[in-house]
Amino acid sequence: MRYQIDQSGKVEDTNKLTIVAVADGKAKTLKISAKEKQRLIKVMRELDYPKKIFIYKILAGLIFLLIKNESIKEVLIDKEYPGHEAFIKEIILQLFRRVKINPPKINFSFIGKQSLAHKIAIETFRGKIRANMIVKAKEVLALFYKGKL
Repeated sequence: MRYQIDQSGKVEDTNKLTIVAVADGKAKTLKISAKEKQRLIKVMRELDYPKKIFIYKILAGLIFLLIKNESIKEVLIDKEYPGHEAFIKEIILQLFRRVKINPPKINFSFIGKQSLAHKIAIETFRGKIRANMIVKAKEVLALFYKGKL
């Protein structure tokens, strides 16, 4: 069985936190607060200007941080940004290559509301479950701009 990844609270919604969850029987969640996302997006807008790719880079970075230390062979990521899957996948693969870790096989699909990843993400978003990881803006920035900050 492959792991599924879902997000609750879109990255670009800067007035809400974002949760990214991975699940396959067991689950793990990552949280970034609205304030940290605002900091992150402000810096990335400046560094990536005029490109508007920072939302996809942030999601890819959050997914990478969530799964990099897990022994996962295959992931199915919920289609949150149709048409941008190839870019998101490439960023995740680049991050794995940079740290010399074999990446999982990555696919995208609509995983649905019955998915454990969706249920865990939404429950964590609503505050009913505590996130396993809390990420700060500087951790995501370090993935992409090490030496430029």
